[in-house]
Amino acid sequence: MKLLLFILAVFTSLSLHSAEPPREGKKQPKPIRSYRDVLAVIPKDLEPEMARDWSAAQKEVANGLLKKKLVEAKRPMRLRFKVHGVDYWERFTVWSHLPADEGYAIRVFAGAWKDKDMLPKLATLRKGDLIEMTGVCDLAKFENLWNTDSLSLGIGEASFIKLLPNGKPAPEPEKMPVKVVSAVYGSGTHFADVTERVKNLLAEPGAQFIANPPWLGADPTPGWNKTLVIVHEVKGKRCVFTAGENGEVSAARLLK
Repeated sequence: MKLLLFILAVFTSLSLHSAEPPREGKKQPKPIRSYRDVLAVIPKDLEPEMARDWSAAQKEVANGLLKKKLVEAKRPMRLRFKVHGVDYWERFTVWSHLPADEGYAIRVFAGAWKDKDMLPKLATLRKGDLIEMTGVCDLAKFENLWNTDSLSLGIGEASFIKLLPNGKPAPEPEKMPVKVVSAVYGSGTHFADVTERVKNLLAEPGAQFIANPPWLGADPTPGWNKTLVIVHEVKGKRCVFTAGENGEVSAARLLK
């Protein structure tokens, strides 16, 4: 009898436990939408708006807080800004100056991308384009950068969309189909086959890139000026397009 009562008690306990509603997951932190959200994690008595006047000790304390609360926590970010440049610093990086009245430079950098092959989409960006960049914070640091007191912000696992001035998503540019037959890049007798790279770049509507080693992924003659030669077809007729070192390349230029 005692054994039967024990079994019933255990069964009842398990039934009640399984009937409990699932616990809600941990509340996700709000994404960082402006540099002011970054400054908000620093105690007010440090006066983050006066960071250019901080002592080395104050800067170290602030950077420690930023690293712990933003970078190590992988705080989500969703920033809107105008592109200042797409530059190659060991990897392709989109960056910009953020408008601010704090008296020191505030810059945002994105170079760690959510998608592996972001190069064609990066080729569509122009200086002054308004974009919304999403990802996680992988850099938040007060430092002396480019000889100026700065707050540097980084976005990792990044992706972006282009926006119109009113903030709505920008329509995709008209696709200009280009049939690339071959593409080589180099000088003298040393040329690298860059056909697939060029095809991928030109397949992206609105893409424009520079004929140089970072964009083409090859440098057959380091230190020497090189030429990109693209053989393509227009209405069944074969054409040849050439671009010297750092010359601009786009579907529109090939179809002229």
